[in-house]
Parts: sequence; C-alpha cells; structure tokens
Amino acid sequence: MQKLFWCVLLAAALLISCGKSAPDSQGGIQSGNKADRSSSGMGAPVDVLTASGIEMVFLTGGEFLMGSATGNSDEIPTHKVRISAFLMDKFEVTHEMFAKAQLPNPSHWQDNPKKPVERIRWRDAKQYCNERSLLEKLKPCYNEKTPDFDCDFNANGYRLPTEAEWEYACRAGSSEPRHGQPQDVAWYHDNADEKPHAVGQKKPNPWGFHDMLGNVWEWCQEWFVANSCRSVRGGSYFNSARFCRSAQRWGWNPNGRGRYCGFRLLAAATGSFALSPPIDEFPKQIQPPSIFDAIDANDFELALRVIAAEPAAVESVDGIPPPLHDCIYGDRPEWLEWLLDHGADIERREQDYGVTPLTTAVVHRHKRIIRTLVKRGADATRAMEVAERGLAGAFEDDPRLDREGYREIVELLRELDVGSRQ
Repeated sequence: MQKLFWCVLLAAALLISCGKSAPDSQGGIQSGNKADRSSSGMGAPVDVLTASGIEMVFLTGGEFLMGSATGNSDEIPTHKVRISAFLMDKFEVTHEMFAKAQLPNPSHWQDNPKKPVERIRWRDAKQYCNERSLLEKLKPCYNEKTPDFDCDFNANGYRLPTEAEWEYACRAGSSEPRHGQPQDVAWYHDNADEKPHAVGQKKPNPWGFHDMLGNVWEWCQEWFVANSCRSVRGGSYFNSARFCRSAQRWGWNPNGRGRYCGFRLLAAATGSFALSPPIDEFPKQIQPPSIFDAIDANDFELALRVIAAEPAAVESVDGIPPPLHDCIYGDRPEWLEWLLDHGADIERREQDYGVTPLTTAVVHRHKRIIRTLVKRGADATRAMEVAERGLAGAFEDDPRLDREGYREIVELLRELDVGSRQ
C-alpha cells in the first residue's frame, strides 16, 4: 500500500508537470495543480488535497545546504543534506483542521477557525498525526503505547517533519535567512500585537508554504537538548525578526503548553532522512553579555553597555520571561524601575501566561513593585480581581501563595485607589 501510494503520487506529479490532468492518487491524497514554482535539483512542487480536505505541497526531494555560516553555533557549519520526497502541509494546523480529529483543543486563541492551534504539547501533535492518518486510512507513524510515541518511519501516515525536512521546505531553494522582508512574510513581535493570526495572510515562500516563519513555533521530530527539550522551528508572534529565520534552531519542553507552539504535518515515502543532533553536541558559543547577565550581577554599568550596543535588549523579546517579569519574579524593584526608565514597555506580557507586569506582581505579592507600576500608570483594570482571586485561594497550588497573604495586597490596592477603577 505504501509503495503504491507514493508511486501513484509521483506519477501524478510528473503528469501534472507536463500539463496533463492526473487521476486521483491512492492513500487519501488527490492531485492538485502544478505550482508555478521551480528550483534547481528538484521537480516543480505540486499542490495536493488530502481525503480529509487538507492542502499540502508535494516536493520530489533534493539536496540543500542546511544551517548558516553566520548563525548560532548549532547552525554552523553549513552542510549538505539529501532529502527524500515528501508532502508537507501548506499551512500550520488550524482550529478547523484540528477539529476534524475530534481531539481536545487546548489553544488560548480560539476566536477564529483559521488561526493556528497553540499551547500544543509535542505528544498532542503526534496524537493528531495518528488521528489524521486514520481518517485517511493510512498507517499511523507513532506508537502511542511507548513513552515517547516512537516513530515508525516506514509507515505511510503523517508525522512531524525532521529539522532538515522543515528547513528544506522553508528555504525553498534559497540560501537567504527568509524569503522576504519580515513584515511581509511573518507575524512576529513588531506586527502581531502579541497574538497569532489566521494562516495564509502573509506572502508564501516560492514553493507555496505559508507562515513557515512567525505566527507559531512548529514542532519537529528531534531532541533539541537531549532528553529535555524537543526542537521547534520558525519563530512565533512573540519573537523578534532575528528568531524568524530559516536556520534558527530552538527547543521547548515537550510537556509544556507554550502559548506560541503549534505545528504542521509531513508525510514521506520510505527513504533517507537526517536527524539533527541536539545542541549538546555543538561547541558552546561565547555570547556577549545580556541584560539578564547584568540583572543577575546587579551591575547597572554593564546594563548600560548592553543597551548601548543593542537598544532592543531592554525588551529582549526572545527571552523567557521578558526582563520586566524576570525582575518581578526575583523581587528586584530597583531593576524594574531602571528598565522602565530606559524604555521597557510597562504592559509587556509574559509569554507563557500572557499576563502584564502588574498582574504578575499582584500574583507574587511584591508590594513595592505593585506600588511602582500603579504610580507609573500601568493598566490596573484587573489588579483587584486578581488579588481577590488570590484571597479566595486561587493560587494555593504554590505553597508560597497562601490566601491569607493576599489580604495585604487587597488593602494596598485600595490605598492606591485601584479598587474604585473596576
């Protein structure tokens, strides 16, 4: 069945590339139209539609240079990788696509069925792969009885892409960091308003893939840090343009529900594939001091040098948590004031929980920081509500946040005239 599936699909691709109509292929895939795109070393990409109505792009495979000669240490050196033929989703998995598998949707942003799913754990993504395979009468790739959902790369169903397959599709024959200006091709920190957007609105790459950069990170197959973090690619709506590059590698806790982690699926014929090594196997890269280093060292002069060299460091949007929230977690009011004095956004939301600095300060009951933020004009609309939830025991899962401790926070907010703003 698997060989028939791929032979028919390859034949369909060849027929279409000659301008002829192609018959429906087997294994749940129907041929679409030849994309008007080409790249040396491979046949033209072909748009296809699956039996469950998902748009994909078929690539015949080829060779490319993976990595970046000027990037991070885990991107160096560039190296030639041979990729076998595969299909990949044209778009990130959306709510309407996810709903067809009838799985619980943990996403925060469910206001538009065309938005990508997020807060997706690595296992959730693999479970969806299996369910979509079964919907199309294909053999699932993942063994759900094993702790890591071991992958059968010989199965003809859907799986997550390897990093090499993902980067090959993202580059689309180019050696450039991205296929256009960031604002034209990606939803990222500067244009996304801190939320994901409906797929397909930005310029696709030359092979027809949309949103490969920005919007949500996309899970891949490999470990990023051995036995700790799984690989994600592409950057997200929370990230800077620097992270929205074809070669950028990153990782995430596979059991975490990051508000910016999504995915897209791949189906591949049996053939050669490469798994990228975790960053543990690369030499450690010497990085210039960061704003976090300055805060940890309590070194204001170092902080000035950091932002003089890179003004955006005061926000450090790719850092988790952002500097303001880092100061709140560590109860460093003098550093919070310093960051605000040097241009930090008083409403900068924390990536994992999506909350403002004032909400974080109320939850963690840091009085001086609460006072500073309120006096500097932070939006206090929900502050009393959050404090009263704490008083009702909402945060007692953390033994440090017992309900009685919130009585003083409620009184402080009343003193600051916050309650009357509700």
